[in-house]
Amino acid sequence: MANETKKVLGVDIGGTKIAICIADTNGDIVASDRVPSGATAPYDQVMPQIIDVAKKVAAKAGLQLSDIIGCGICAPGPLDMKGGRIMKSPNLAWDAVPIRDDLVKGLNMPVYMDNDANAGVLAEWFFGSSKGKKDVIYLTMSTGVGGGIVSGGKLLTGATGIAGELGHIILDVNGPMCGCGHFGCLEAYCGGRSVALRLQDRLRFRPDHAMFKLPGVDGKLENLSFQAVREGAKLGIPIAVEMWDEICFRLAQGIGILMNTFNPEQIVLGTAAYYAGDFLLKPVLHYLPRFAWQEASRCCEVCISGLGLKIGELAGPSVALNGLYEAGQWRP
Repeated sequence: MANETKKVLGVDIGGTKIAICIADTNGDIVASDRVPSGATAPYDQVMPQIIDVAKKVAAKAGLQLSDIIGCGICAPGPLDMKGGRIMKSPNLAWDAVPIRDDLVKGLNMPVYMDNDANAGVLAEWFFGSSKGKKDVIYLTMSTGVGGGIVSGGKLLTGATGIAGELGHIILDVNGPMCGCGHFGCLEAYCGGRSVALRLQDRLRFRPDHAMFKLPGVDGKLENLSFQAVREGAKLGIPIAVEMWDEICFRLAQGIGILMNTFNPEQIVLGTAAYYAGDFLLKPVLHYLPRFAWQEASRCCEVCISGLGLKIGELAGPSVALNGLYEAGQWRP
């Protein structure tokens, strides 16, 4: 079965869009489309659209739904993994919706679900930098910081399905407040939203500062973002250099904790790290020996995502493949 090319369906739930695609077990996208309203529209209105678009995507690929071996839902948390529900989230209009069971009925195929960070590590594990490895961690750095862990060749989910919230390991109890309500989380130091808010707070009454002149900022306080810090640091603007250095230092601290805790073969950095490349990776590796044992770091590669932007497309299909893998119906 491992050598047979099969097709899986992915449903990626977002606030502004729902992306639906079919991929094969080699990681190639066969066909895709989207439900433009996203999960901001009422669930009862959107669910029939998801099923309709899934059928259209299958037809575009020259397939029947019966030709597809499974479906994976990739969604932001919080999720009720046991009940197959997406719970109330700040970016979605839905609350405790039974999406997994509704898709099983509407598509007549096995349906699995997981959060976007777990989907990221699965995509890297099946198709990207981590292919063939047994112990891998993926860190996604976007609005927040998320994580996914493969340990011993199996996705680590924990007792209630919320394992891998690596953005909320606490680095300093006296650090900045995180969106989760705690202080000093990795996300509070390295998450896009937190970095942007700290920068905006520092420059709120300094409209003539050099940071406001960066392309894309255009003099607007609300445009001072994680990306602005990165670009300002490249230009040597002192406040950006200082903040970028702290991001790299704290990310190295977090990675060191993960190395010493999980002893992985590889830690993959995605999203913001993908765009920053060596400008982020080199200083992180410089600081890393201060936080990780030599024994742990010697056997662990820290690298940028091999899939890059394609990881989002393969998230849902990878959730489907992992569900089938754990059910003994497919193996990589």
